[in-house]
Amino acid sequence: MSSCEDVCANCGKKDGTGVKLKKCTSCHLVKYCSVNCQKAHRKQHKKACKKRAAELEDEELYGRGLERPEGYSCPICTLPIPLRMEEHSVYEICCMKRICKGCQWATGKRGMNDCAFCRTPTAENDDEKLALVRARVEKKDPE
Repeated sequence: MSSCEDVCANCGKKDGTGVKLKKCTSCHLVKYCSVNCQKAHRKQHKKACKKRAAELEDEELYGRGLERPEGYSCPICTLPIPLRMEEHSVYEICCMKRICKGCQWATGKRGMNDCAFCRTPTAENDDEKLALVRARVEKKDPE
């Protein structure tokens, strides 16, 4: 029986003919007029029911909004930075980006000693770092 029809999946009774149809609580695909019809139809419905129930569970889990914010992934390789981000990434003062240690390592391996993201020469001391931050503030560059 089709899920769009308001009929019992087992016996074919229509909704509203003195019968109140109830949806399968797992998959919501089919309706039944009684517990006896549900039990009788279970063997035929079980496989499709389990598949749809798993799909519904996945939709619920992935739709909860538990995605990581933009700043939690490397802007170069776009891979998520593992948690305890301080241990797995570096914060570049020049461009205010958090770069994964893999991209930083690859940049160093190529013999480049500047920022992996913006290619600005790396600040050697606190005064140079402060100068980079002040330059960004003067430009009113929030990122």
